[in-house]
Amino acid sequence: MEVIFELEPVSSRAKLVDRLRAVVELVDWIDVPDSPMGTSRFPSPIVSCIAKSLFESSRVIAHLRVIDVSRLAMEATLRGLELCGVERVAFVRGDIVKGSTVVRDVEPEEAVRIARSMVKVEPGLTLSLRKSLEEIEERLRVGAGFYLILNLNKGSLGKMEAVSEVARRLNVKLYPYVVLLTDANRDRILGIMERWKLHEVGEALELVEASNDIADGILVSSPMDFKGGLEFVRKLRRR
Repeated sequence: MEVIFELEPVSSRAKLVDRLRAVVELVDWIDVPDSPMGTSRFPSPIVSCIAKSLFESSRVIAHLRVIDVSRLAMEATLRGLELCGVERVAFVRGDIVKGSTVVRDVEPEEAVRIARSMVKVEPGLTLSLRKSLEEIEERLRVGAGFYLILNLNKGSLGKMEAVSEVARRLNVKLYPYVVLLTDANRDRILGIMERWKLHEVGEALELVEASNDIADGILVSSPMDFKGGLEFVRKLRRR
């Protein structure tokens, strides 16, 4: 099972280098979100390119919000990602961030088709398990190479198994998010995210084990607690 680590935006190049150095040998992919928690700090494509330039051996998933970019800007960004050697891009519609202008020139599904036609960067999408199986199968047939799965928990494992069967037929990869709730981020994150979307370390380890045969990997997200996320990945590697 592949391990993907979500790398939150940081305020300095030195801190970015330190965090990359700490995780690059532990994980299979580094995932760079765009405007996590609804705050705009640094664009994922630029941070992704920096990560590749600093650690060429790393494999990077950039995120690209489409709600506030034109088709022309998106195409230029895709070419830039290819030039940087970034291997994957996850298209997300994105939340409205304060100060942004809604463009809605391209939807994520269309962005996948555009990417397929013009660059070698593999396109991906998000996929919520709260959708019906019919809606999920329709999204799996869009043509993305991988899907970042939202809302996986013990109650949705049965649906995840059914989704996995479809994904295998279509030869696409599934990577569920595991969002960690830790002592360090608890007070802040519970004011932003619903408790059922979060997993204490023990719960998260059980979820990873239960997903072993129905997912291609796990995307570890540890908002506002890099050290907690790093230690969780180490636990996974020791298992």
